[in-house]
Amino acid sequence: MTRRRITQCRRITQCRRITLGRITRRGTAHRGGQVMNAGKAIFIGNIKGGVGKSTLAVYLTDYLRRRYQRRPVMLLDTDPQGTAFEMMQPHSRADDIKFLPIGDRYDGVSMTTLDGVLRRMLSYDDAVTIVDTGAGKLGNVWQMAMLCSTVLVPTSMSWTDLRPTIDFIKELDERKEDYGVVNPHVVVVPNRTSPSQKNFGQLAGALEEVNAIMAPPISDLSAARSHSSEFQGITAVAGTRFSEEIERLGEFIINYVISGELDRIYQTA
Repeated sequence: MTRRRITQCRRITQCRRITLGRITRRGTAHRGGQVMNAGKAIFIGNIKGGVGKSTLAVYLTDYLRRRYQRRPVMLLDTDPQGTAFEMMQPHSRADDIKFLPIGDRYDGVSMTTLDGVLRRMLSYDDAVTIVDTGAGKLGNVWQMAMLCSTVLVPTSMSWTDLRPTIDFIKELDERKEDYGVVNPHVVVVPNRTSPSQKNFGQLAGALEEVNAIMAPPISDLSAARSHSSEFQGITAVAGTRFSEEIERLGEFIINYVISGELDRIYQTA
């Protein structure tokens, strides 16, 4: 597989090197030579448990809802534990959140409903959908991942988390290559990093094996829960380092994913 390096600079992040694998420009809508701003779906997943998927899902959902008050932002919780749904339901309208558990103990009803909801949200030009998932291999939800524009993969810097994380991304890469598609783009979110850490060489080196980019880090997703026994949204942690990090990550998602910038980068590579 041929690999190229592209250097992209944005105000919200330092210059970073983006590793791209061989890509096929199929299945992307264009208008006047530009990527169309169709609905965006963000799949949050990792084979490894305990890396902060549900916490990231609810805070990112809450941040985007406050940022886009006139745009629909849907949260779909497919994790059988239902953590994201439980945390976010009191702060959501009935049509903005759904609990659709996917796993070996569930039949295809949730899967069919999930497919329908996700496709409907993708048909709205201004809609954003966050899909939270449980730990484990892609299994039945890989079809949902392939419908999404981006997969967010939170992970710590420890090799205990990095090894299964890389395996998870490799599986995504294989699926994309089998189907000859670029999406979903994989964005790794470093978690449980030191607030003063500046060198992410270990993670960057691990990502050389796969087709992924690195998002701004979060020092500790679990830190948010220490502020309150119940989820109170991003305003409850205002003024903290965690709040600043979520805002920085949210702006990264807006500027790269929701804007279609990642699609443009991959198409011109």
